[in-house]
Amino acid sequence: MSPRGRLAIALVSTLLVAYVALGSVLGRVLGDTTYGQLALFNEVLRIVLEAYVEPVNVDRAMTGARVGLTDALDGDSAYLDAEEFRAYQAGGQETDAEIGVILSRRVSFLMVVSARAGSPAQKAGVRPGDLIKTIDGKHSRPLSAVAGQRLLRGAPGSVVKLSLLRVGSDPVNVDVVRERLTPIATTGRMLDAGAAYVKVGEFTSKVTDEVRADVEGFKRAGARQLVLDLRGAGHGELSEGVKMAELFMKGGVVAKVAGAKAEEQVLNADPARAIWDRPMVVLTDHGTSGAGEIIAAALLDAGRASVVGKATFGRAPIQRAVVLPDGGMVLTVARYLSPKGTAIHGKGVTPSVPVEDRTDEDAVEGAPAGDPILDKALEVLRGEVKKAA
Repeated sequence: MSPRGRLAIALVSTLLVAYVALGSVLGRVLGDTTYGQLALFNEVLRIVLEAYVEPVNVDRAMTGARVGLTDALDGDSAYLDAEEFRAYQAGGQETDAEIGVILSRRVSFLMVVSARAGSPAQKAGVRPGDLIKTIDGKHSRPLSAVAGQRLLRGAPGSVVKLSLLRVGSDPVNVDVVRERLTPIATTGRMLDAGAAYVKVGEFTSKVTDEVRADVEGFKRAGARQLVLDLRGAGHGELSEGVKMAELFMKGGVVAKVAGAKAEEQVLNADPARAIWDRPMVVLTDHGTSGAGEIIAAALLDAGRASVVGKATFGRAPIQRAVVLPDGGMVLTVARYLSPKGTAIHGKGVTPSVPVEDRTDEDAVEGAPAGDPILDKALEVLRGEVKKAA
């Protein structure tokens, strides 16, 4: 064995000896299971360094172990090397363009959480739920969601080549032209039978005020029912979901936040913020995530609205960046729960009225006539009006 390999084993062994020396103190903190796993890891490392067919690059092996550890947690936690972590902390450059998707990791691949309405990705046919096999020929298996998002950014007008995997289909290859994206304004209109329709595209810092203005305007115009369309809405801050849900709740729990090391936090609605107490429905699909899921879960659990459409993606993490000597981690430290305590992150929101007769390929911005999910929502509203009468 090389001197470097012996040093690695010595270092790990020293840590384990120290752990044993601390005895019951660390045992109470980490637990006997953790101690056993550390001992097993030390044994695996020793065998690999002594018996593997070729000399082992210790730095590469240990980096792989750290990547594997965070990869086993959830689709949004990640270990980043020094270069990746610096890029993460710096954020995107003002000159960067993007394609308009949110990524997570599922089944060892990067997965598209949502494709922003009108974005280059949506126009190229990228759908929520698509697995990304390669980005410009680079396989996504070893990539974190953070690294994948960085690869999708670049100069305006440049092209990124994606190979996508879909159930029941051969790999789909698409070329997507990067663009600088502009904020998506909330849109709305009056439908028949006195129902107002409001479409949320993304959760900017102004979106709740936009929805408030639209709903109040429709209310003055005589709207008696409301359709809140959250399909494909995933971009933006999670906190906006809590703020928007308050518009439709006269008090009560909007959401809960829970973490392994923190006391559960209950987020209550401010009754003074409520602007609509009439019948309403919420539309969701597989591209609804984050703040959109918080709203859907809040209104569903409170009995304020039926949720019509498809199950949401299930991505509502609270994350922390942790600096390490050779890089850093992006770690999920808490997650949003529904008012009744059901996890949203990793689970999603199941509609009370499922509609599965339309594929994401058919989905378009807005809600044109003949939209089965909207049609079902209006049917639900008519039924609620009859019950009230």
